[in-house]
Amino acid sequence: MTRNGAERGTTEAELIWSALLAIRSVLPSTWTVEPGSQVAECGSRRAYRPDAEFVITAPDGAEATVLLECKSVVVPRDVAGMVNQLKTYAKAAEKRGIEVGGLMLAAPFVSPTTRAQAEQHHLVGWFDLTGNLRLQVERPALFLDRTGSDRNGFRDPADRLLKSLRGPAAAKVVLELFDTSEPVGVRDLAGRAQVGAATSARVLELLDREAVLTRGEDGAVTAVRKRALVDRWVQDYKVMASNEVITTVDPRGLSHALATLPSVDSRVVLTGSAAARAYLPDGLTAVSPLVSLSLYAEDPVGLMDRLGLRSVERGMNVLVMRPYDEVVYARSRRIEGLDYAAPAQVVADLLTGPGRSAEEAQQLMTVLETSEAGWKE
Repeated sequence: MTRNGAERGTTEAELIWSALLAIRSVLPSTWTVEPGSQVAECGSRRAYRPDAEFVITAPDGAEATVLLECKSVVVPRDVAGMVNQLKTYAKAAEKRGIEVGGLMLAAPFVSPTTRAQAEQHHLVGWFDLTGNLRLQVERPALFLDRTGSDRNGFRDPADRLLKSLRGPAAAKVVLELFDTSEPVGVRDLAGRAQVGAATSARVLELLDREAVLTRGEDGAVTAVRKRALVDRWVQDYKVMASNEVITTVDPRGLSHALATLPSVDSRVVLTGSAAARAYLPDGLTAVSPLVSLSLYAEDPVGLMDRLGLRSVERGMNVLVMRPYDEVVYARSRRIEGLDYAAPAQVVADLLTGPGRSAEEAQQLMTVLETSEAGWKE
């Protein structure tokens, strides 16, 4: 019996049994899930053996064999290697006449980014102890999907690696990665982002684990998957929680607010829906009408006084925010007399904003695919 981690106290056998019980619990009683005989093939030096094998049987007798790989810790960059390993086990099974219906991952925690990587590499499922469960098999037709936690509750006190992109310093590195040409080294990136080299190194290490970027042998970043980067950032950044927010209404309407903004003598940067429209090419219609403004303001109270905004709890049409950091001003872009947050910041704000803003974010990212490198999935 192998122990996954001394701090967790979870053995591999316990993890396998937990996965089996979880699958059984969500299937009708007419289905069965049983452990199978492990697949083995002796080569010249070693035997290939998955950590577990489940045989799922439907009421009509159709069977699917699912091979399971257990990990005490799994990060997105490990998924490709793990899948290749499982494929080796599947080939060994086929030589024994066993048709493998799919490959599955089990771990104490499987993060959202790891789950996304698993889907890309055609794993039929995953299981973790927080309640995340996915199993999809073609024959017999089976689809199970349960959502657990997006946060890891199994922490190792000895693990000092950065786990979060929360906070201004991490945001500065993230935003710099959207604009910096590759290759770029740790210290060069730190200088451009105006953070310490240690911060730059820790953020890059996290993003490397999350399979968001590619690094060379010298540690320099050689490629950035920008959609994956923004998806990973918004796991920790939330526009309504990361900034100081005041919900207000302009009684004279959005056109009045937009017309008055150029006369404001303190720094103001538009984000959200209005900013998304500013980055759309001519002739492309936004996916939803403009019903509110989102603003980063250096002096929120002064801005409200200048625009005649009133603080409200309901019916707001102007969201006034004191930003998490001045980087939103430094990276803003001026278009037709108004300042707009950088496209990556706008995408992050839309993805975590209310209403149909996620649809607007997807439209903007599609536009960015044609104008900026790294945005294609």
